Amino acid sequence: MNFRVYLLSLLLILCAVQLTETASTGDLNEIKEGVKFAETMTTVMKPLEFTAFLASAASKALSFISATLKFVNLIFSHIGNSESLELLQIKRLYNEMNRRFDVVDSELLDIKRLINWTRVSNQFSKIENEITTVSINFKNIYDSPLAIRDSEKNYFFNSYESTCSNCALGLYHGIMGVDKGLSDDILQTAMTSLQYDRPKTQMFMLGIFKLLVLGLNNELAYRKLKLGNADYLFIKKQWESRLSNVTKKMKYINKAIIRKFHEQSKKDTAIITIKYPTNILSNKMFSEKLYNVLVQKYDWRDWLVIVYKPIYGSEYHNNFICEGFRQYRKNGRNLLVASVDQSHAPMNTTVAEKLISGKNTKQTSCHPSSGCHNVASYTICDRYSGCYTHNDNALEVYNSMPLAKTRNCSVYSSMGVIDSWVDLWYQGKSNRLVHHRTPGSNSYSIHLFG
Repeated sequence: MNFRVYLLSLLLILCAVQLTETASTGDLNEIKEGVKFAETMTTVMKPLEFTAFLASAASKALSFISATLKFVNLIFSHIGNSESLELLQIKRLYNEMNRRFDVVDSELLDIKRLINWTRVSNQFSKIENEITTVSINFKNIYDSPLAIRDSEKNYFFNSYESTCSNCALGLYHGIMGVDKGLSDDILQTAMTSLQYDRPKTQMFMLGIFKLLVLGLNNELAYRKLKLGNADYLFIKKQWESRLSNVTKKMKYINKAIIRKFHEQSKKDTAIITIKYPTNILSNKMFSEKLYNVLVQKYDWRDWLVIVYKPIYGSEYHNNFICEGFRQYRKNGRNLLVASVDQSHAPMNTTVAEKLISGKNTKQTSCHPSSGCHNVASYTICDRYSGCYTHNDNALEVYNSMPLAKTRNCSVYSSMGVIDSWVDLWYQGKSNRLVHHRTPGSNSYSIHLFG
């Protein structure tokens, strides 16, 4: 009888081992899907991906946390101290995830050095350090040998309780600009300190969002492992709306940068002009320098930059621009800048070429003699015979273009006629810019951009 009881007990244990050591396909898929959050964040570091990321960032962050807690659950339900192939596979996924998070941290570190932290309380640095420390203790639960998983869990509990029980909430208030310990709005401070540089501000927001998610992961892990599922679900529900608020705030910051681009790009150009006068950079090098700055900083727009000698007078240069500015006779140069949103379809370059090519700036008119006849003692010629040549100036060439009257910004963002002999340089995308130099000594360069 005792032997039968022993066999029955052994079978139950074996069944338990089978049930607990093997995660369901659904659990594994959920864990793998959740870990992709880190991959998504590194993808977002590429230009123009940030807005799309914000649309689903809140839900993906919660999926990541849910997957992580499922993985930790799997660790504590595992029987024995030797790791199964499944656990090793998932651990490798999380090691790759942490590597990707490190890439975000590395990029963020350079940007944080540019921010005027005197406007933000030292409380932010404290929260950042505490979230990072507690996150390391949480990571040790699944990264350390199974034999010490319980002790690592207790270390995590103690670390969370003693240093960071309100870190996620404190950071949330700092992001939203609620005066709950942080003296200023973190995102607003970053935006102005970075002088409305969209790629850098987006990178900062990405790093802050990642930090918030790690802080929230610590809080939800503590509540689930220490206080139970009901407490975990209650707090998770609260954070669904908070994460949504954060993404809305980040969208607002993103739009604020876009609204500011014209004013700020003009300031940036003025600074660069002062920094690189003609004795430091040639017009060609300066045009390249300014163009690259504008393209990188205002990466949702396509830009036109024209640089030439500081001439003056409408007989030498005329133009119109949309969403840009002129800077004449500053630090030894004339400067023309125009831009167009990348969502706007490029102009038809074939049509544009036809509009500006074939222009003749030298007009010749000839008058044949109608003859002479005698009147009394005089010989009168009705008309002097011969040819006359007139050189058109820039204003006349400009006014001969139909676009000079319409100035249609929906098609072309800039048109201009500039003397060709003034060390003239153009920078712009080939699918948005065409320019043509008229032949002869009375030469003008005509451009269309849009």
